Amino acid sequence: MIKKITFSIAILVLLAGTFNSCLDYDELRENPNAPTMVPPSLLFTQATPTTSSAFSGVYEYPQYHIRSNSDGSPISYRFGSTGFNYGTLRNVLKMEEEADRVDAPVYKIMAKFFKAYYFVDMCRSLGDVPLREALMAAENTRPKYDTQKTVYIQCLDWLDEANNELGDFLLNNPGYVLEGDGYFNGDLSKWQKVINAYAIRVMLTLSKKANDADLNIKGRMAAILNNPDSYPLMTSLGDNMQLTHQDEDGYRGSYNPNNATAKVDIILANTFVDILKDYEDPRLKAVADPTPSAMEANSNEDEVRNDFNSYNGGDPSASTADNILVRSSGGISNPNEDRYWNFVGQPTVLIGYFEQELNIAEAAHRGWVSVDAQEHYNNGVKASMEFFGVNEGEADAYLASKAPYITGDAGLTRIHEQMYIAFFENSGWESFFLTRRTGVPVYKLSGENLVDKLPVRWAYPQSENDNNYDNYRAALISQFGAEIDDRDQVIWELKD
Repeated sequence: MIKKITFSIAILVLLAGTFNSCLDYDELRENPNAPTMVPPSLLFTQATPTTSSAFSGVYEYPQYHIRSNSDGSPISYRFGSTGFNYGTLRNVLKMEEEADRVDAPVYKIMAKFFKAYYFVDMCRSLGDVPLREALMAAENTRPKYDTQKTVYIQCLDWLDEANNELGDFLLNNPGYVLEGDGYFNGDLSKWQKVINAYAIRVMLTLSKKANDADLNIKGRMAAILNNPDSYPLMTSLGDNMQLTHQDEDGYRGSYNPNNATAKVDIILANTFVDILKDYEDPRLKAVADPTPSAMEANSNEDEVRNDFNSYNGGDPSASTADNILVRSSGGISNPNEDRYWNFVGQPTVLIGYFEQELNIAEAAHRGWVSVDAQEHYNNGVKASMEFFGVNEGEADAYLASKAPYITGDAGLTRIHEQMYIAFFENSGWESFFLTRRTGVPVYKLSGENLVDKLPVRWAYPQSENDNNYDNYRAALISQFGAEIDDRDQVIWELKD
């Protein structure tokens, strides 16, 4: 219980820090009001990445659910600016320093994973970002920007080093327990799997750059998949990097009986529901309830729940008033009450086994590596089915007749559709970034969403224009050919 409470409090501290993430590079300097010596385990807890629980606002953007209250508005894709992660990175740098002080090298190894995670997060959201000079912020508070390519190469190198060094550490320190770990109770072997699953995620993020010799995506992928002893990977849902929920402060998801308005407000979106209906996917019955009108029309509840026509989603591109009208007439499905309207719901996943397997399936399907694409596709779909409570027999039947692995362009689209389904209300922004990269699924957009096309990035924080003007403007011109900083500028990783 002590570990749980400590992790929960530290996460609240971390989340509070993110609201100040638009501050400048002074965040990387020593804080004169902070203790000069902090246990690296506490800094590890504070720097550990987190994600959003089911039916949080982040999952409106991939059109899994929408809100239908009279005070709300349809999803707005008019993205503005977002912040940097240098506040969290300050904790990571301090963790490295404290690890040296107390001779705890494992925290320096984990720092490489954290640095890769937070720089990739900034890079894919914004484009070019300061890296090399930013990490020397005490000497340079106006750092030059590094290109996305440079940042990604450094991050992939960090991940490779973290895997190798952690493997050596585990060999020499069997049974070592990592203090401050709220995900795996100190099990470093689980962290090594996460690092490699995350590295595969990053490589798929760069699918448009697979032939870039400097990045060496295919070679890096092959090194992981052809050397399982050196690069262990997740083998089941038990390896997921996730948090489970319960009725305790700091552990409740956002959709729970203490938040009564959520039950009235949240409805499923037809972008998601229609894909599952087309596939006759049993996960639909696990995550959604039939529409009230379907339930009223037939007293046999089992028949209703097994009829895919009993389910319907709201339209993300329609006005709130239109969706309220359809909902009031009983025409829209709610989240499955048995699964979600409680204090447990589904785990909040950050990096999952199902994602890893579908990423490997995509890499194999594209011909990057010589592994069995169908095997990994089946593993990913079955793991997703298990996550959502679908039994193995139904999953096998689905793969045999409804959504089997297929080759060609249609097969690649199917992998992406299965990934979209697997990401339902989990894994944070990954589903949105999947659609941004692949175009799957096609989002429903209209003037109600305040855009006429999907945004591809966020603008830099205003502090860059105020405090790092010359380097900020040079980065815009280098990337976009003009001093334009908005959601429609195409960043390097998305260019063919």
